[in-house]
Amino acid sequence: MQNKYVVFLKKYNISSNQLTAIEQDASSRKYFKIKNNKNFLLMDSPPAENNNDRFITISKHLNKINLSAPKIITSNKDKSLILIENFGDNTFNKALNNKISEFKLYRRAVDTLLEIHKNDLPKGIPVYSKDILMNEVNLFIEWYCNYKNINLSLSSKNKWNSIWNKYLEPLTKSNNKLVLRDFHVDNLFWLESRKNIKKVGIIDFQDALIGNIEYDLSSLLEDVRKDISDKTKNDVFEYFISNSNIDNINKFKLNYKILTAQRNAKIAGIFVRLAERDKKTRYLSMINKAILIFKKSAKDANLLELLNWLEDNSVN
Repeated sequence: MQNKYVVFLKKYNISSNQLTAIEQDASSRKYFKIKNNKNFLLMDSPPAENNNDRFITISKHLNKINLSAPKIITSNKDKSLILIENFGDNTFNKALNNKISEFKLYRRAVDTLLEIHKNDLPKGIPVYSKDILMNEVNLFIEWYCNYKNINLSLSSKNKWNSIWNKYLEPLTKSNNKLVLRDFHVDNLFWLESRKNIKKVGIIDFQDALIGNIEYDLSSLLEDVRKDISDKTKNDVFEYFISNSNIDNINKFKLNYKILTAQRNAKIAGIFVRLAERDKKTRYLSMINKAILIFKKSAKDANLLELLNWLEDNSVN
């Protein structure tokens, strides 16, 4: 075990041979369980590749507003090693597989979003700018199209950018909510022993931005990782609307569909990149689902220019 772990953990009387690596996620972070200590996890998060300061800021903010995010126990000087609260392994995905009520879980998850949205914004969090949105959606043509051997001309790439600029520009004028960005069944935990809204444990928010109210709801309900029944999706979607202060519901629904298309185009690109660059091939199995959600959302939003672009370039 690396010496840096030994030095960091010594003051907590934790030896390096007590650490057991947890299967890695899509990021460069590493997590370790600690034998004989179920309360803590060790997170090894290279600062050059991860927003560790933002992770700490958002953790403190979510706990301050009475939600369940991993509490920060301590960190080293450069915050590359952070000892955090351990939520266990009962993710929403696992809870759903164990027949916990789908509606109950998703309704509780929406309650956490409503709580986040009604509170003041944490300070120092960047805005979800059009440039960020464009860089994300361009992962689709950079990685997915190449994976599919779709040779795009410069004209086609420019057209793609022009189309998305037009769709995304209006959305950036509504950046007024904290967006966690990866609010889905593998990053939510069902903490049965806790009360009320604290039953939902939230992780993976180090890339949080100030963005659109629709974004995390889309991340939850339009998820490549888990199918959700139409009834649950519709019910909790309407529940979110009825409990939010939304001036224009039609605009909300359109923005939701556009962001769903944008996000899943991005996801398709990211999954190819994870497979080809990082050798994490297990994500390839979810690419077709991402493409289905991307195209359906574009169709539902009547994004005709985008749909025509996909057809003209034989993207499938």
